[in-house]
Amino acid sequence: MNSFSQDLKVQFLKGNITEKTAAVREGSGQDGKWLTEEAMSFILKNKEYLENDRDLAALAVATVLSITPDYILPLNSNEKENLINNLIKVFNAYSESNNVQIAVISKIVSLDKYLPTASFLAILNNYLIEVQPQNADSSILNTVISAVGEIGNNISFTILYNSLYDRRFANYTGELENSIIKLIPNSRNEVLQIVRSKDISKINKILALIQKNSQISQNFLSEVAENVLNETILMIDNSSDKNELVNLQIYALQILNDNKWTRASKTVLAFFELAKKEFKEKLMKEEHFVQVISSLMNIAPIDSVSPLIKYLGELNSQVENNIEVSQNVALSVINTLGAIGDKSAFDTLLSVTYLDYSESVLSAARKALAGLRW
Repeated sequence: MNSFSQDLKVQFLKGNITEKTAAVREGSGQDGKWLTEEAMSFILKNKEYLENDRDLAALAVATVLSITPDYILPLNSNEKENLINNLIKVFNAYSESNNVQIAVISKIVSLDKYLPTASFLAILNNYLIEVQPQNADSSILNTVISAVGEIGNNISFTILYNSLYDRRFANYTGELENSIIKLIPNSRNEVLQIVRSKDISKINKILALIQKNSQISQNFLSEVAENVLNETILMIDNSSDKNELVNLQIYALQILNDNKWTRASKTVLAFFELAKKEFKEKLMKEEHFVQVISSLMNIAPIDSVSPLIKYLGELNSQVENNIEVSQNVALSVINTLGAIGDKSAFDTLLSVTYLDYSESVLSAARKALAGLRW
């Protein structure tokens, strides 16, 4: 043992609390480990006697910060469990010191790969359930919300998500959303439960939050969007705000279209039938209905051929009877059938060319006919 290491140990044993703190800060290696352990023991033994002593709190912060991955790696599972328990004791003992508690929270989060953090997470989850935000130290509450986003689980997700709709947490919306976004990948069932809640604003919110996490797979996002679309189809008849619901449908459809999510073929075809009604009743804008039609190429290219042929036949009948139809809608149906290229569309496309459509529609029909696969 070199004289410097010996001096630090002597300094810790004989010195006042400020000198003990200095020794802990300067320690390293095996001697640093010894100093950290001695300091931890000293803090836990004397906190009840020194109560709110600032010097002891400073020693606690220095001790917590001295714990590094190198310190933890040689420990066995029992020693790691003992260490996390001691950190929890320090956290609980210093309920009046935001400096100490924040140091403990930050340190445990940084060591999540090296220490079993489940017991500490349970404490943080419980804190968020019981906290009165208006009376809480904002620095502590912000730190807890952020920490739970890093080491949390699906239970944490539910707690944070419920807090997002608790007016008492209004000043913490940004922090809550950031942590929720991080926990989404491990909270699939909870996310789908929100989608099935029939609450349009909450469904919109969770979809928006999902898209803010670049680590979330497109498969997960598409699965959620498919569920959203399916739920909104069921909700439309009883909805008090049909316009908002239609916008949500288009939002979900766009995600499915972008990802060419063919697994949603059945759902999207059901939506196409509903969208025809929504467009006719002026609940859906023309541009959105055109989007619905064009999406069939990417999501349901095989199954959509027959419904599209049938719908184009209906448009043709209306034109024959001098009933005005949307030229953009007709154009979208024709272009989609042409892109799919199924020869069963031949007769209906050919009929278009004999009717009083605009020149752009007639031209598209001729092009679609020429591109059919035989």
